Amino acid sequence: MSASIDVPDTLAAYDRWATHYDTDDNPLVAATGWVLAHAPLAVAGARVVELGCGTGRHAAPLLAAGAAAYLGVDGSPGMLAQAHARVADPRAAWLTADLAALPPCPGPGFDRALIVLVLEHIAAPAPLFAALAGWLAPGAVLRILELHPARIAAGTAAHFIDGGVEHRFASFAHAPAALLADLATAGFAAAAHAWCAEGELLAAVPRLAKHAGRPVVLDVTATRAP
Repeated sequence: MSASIDVPDTLAAYDRWATHYDTDDNPLVAATGWVLAHAPLAVAGARVVELGCGTGRHAAPLLAAGAAAYLGVDGSPGMLAQAHARVADPRAAWLTADLAALPPCPGPGFDRALIVLVLEHIAAPAPLFAALAGWLAPGAVLRILELHPARIAAGTAAHFIDGGVEHRFASFAHAPAALLADLATAGFAAAAHAWCAEGELLAAVPRLAKHAGRPVVLDVTATRAP
């Protein structure tokens, strides 16, 4: 049995998923984690903000890599409750905010920003990029890791099983060229790279075998204009 999750119900669905999000065998979470481990975002001494931080799974690795401070932002109180319980480091803080209406930056501009497996849920990322630019210091670096749009176009989407029912989120495929154009409009210089289900990535995440040889993760690095 399956059920579709419409866009307005996305955050409520993540609240429902939160209690078992970290224990589910999610190959895309594993794949993006592998990418960040093998091609890390340089954060030593940096103030880092993560939009759509979920359960805070990236906070500890970023802080261990030398981040001076970490702010996780998410619209799901359930996911942030898990993040609070997961990360005790005093350098970590959390903010409940809907990414569709990001508030003004709560402090000085951040040096680094991270967005992972979030844009699939956003129909038009341009307003988010424009708002995020106001959160970042000149020259700050933004890293985006997303389910590759080719996989979304082929039918792959975020989903979870709860109560014996598979819940599938509405998903939007954003072409790399379109994302780069939106980032440029927001004042970023950006480049995109695709990670395919092959080699070390496939060996690390065997469940990607059904996508063997195909792109699975879109990796974008963007720099805010000085």
